[in-house]
Amino acid sequence: MPLPFHTNDNTIIVDNYDNALDIIEQKLYDGDYFTSTDSSMNIAYNRTIHRYQVYPSKDISIPINENPRSKENFNTIRLLDIPTSSDDFDRYIESQIELDKVNHNLSEEDYKIEQESELKKKLIDSIVYFQSLRKNGKECAYFEYDNGNSKIATTCINTLKQKYERHLNHEPMSIEEVQRLLLGQDIPIEIAKELAVIILRDCFSPAVAAIHL
Repeated sequence: MPLPFHTNDNTIIVDNYDNALDIIEQKLYDGDYFTSTDSSMNIAYNRTIHRYQVYPSKDISIPINENPRSKENFNTIRLLDIPTSSDDFDRYIESQIELDKVNHNLSEEDYKIEQESELKKKLIDSIVYFQSLRKNGKECAYFEYDNGNSKIATTCINTLKQKYERHLNHEPMSIEEVQRLLLGQDIPIEIAKELAVIILRDCFSPAVAAIHL
C-alpha cells in the first residue's frame, strides 16, 4: 500500500478515502489541528492527481469547486470538513467528558487519565463517522466523469467504442473490463467501480453493455 505523501503546505495525499479518515482521526487524537474561529480538518478529492487530500484549514468559509474562475480549486471537491475551533470541537469534547464524570459520580481525582483519553477517542470516532456518512465514491466518480467531458471519461469511452460498437456480435463488455481501464488510468478502485457504472449506463446501449442497473 502506498504511503501517505506530505506536501509543503501541510496537505497529506493518500490513495483512498478510508486512509484519509484514519489520518483525520489521528490528527484529532493528537490535537494536531487549528483552533481559531473558522478552522477545520478537511478531506478533498483532486481529479488532476486522482487522489484524496487531507489538510487543515483556518477558514471553512472558503468554498471549493464553487468558483469556476479559481484555477487552484476547480479540480478539487471538498468531501469532509470537521470544525476544529475551540468552541466547536474542544469545548464539545470537554463538556462530554465532564458529563461522563457526573454520570458516573466521579471526582477529578477518581477520573483516570486513561478513562479520559479513551472517551476522547470514542467521541472523535463518532464525530468522524457521522460526518463521513454524507460522502462516498459516487460523488467523486461524478466529479471525475464531468458529464462525460473529462479526459479520463473520453479516453475510456473512445477505447470501448472502438473495441465493441463495430463488433456487436462479440460478447458484451463487462463492468470489470471498464474498471480495469480506469484502474490503468490510476483511478482509485472505489471510484473506478462507481465510474464504470456511470460510463456504461450513460454511454452504451444494453446490447453492448452487460450490466443491469
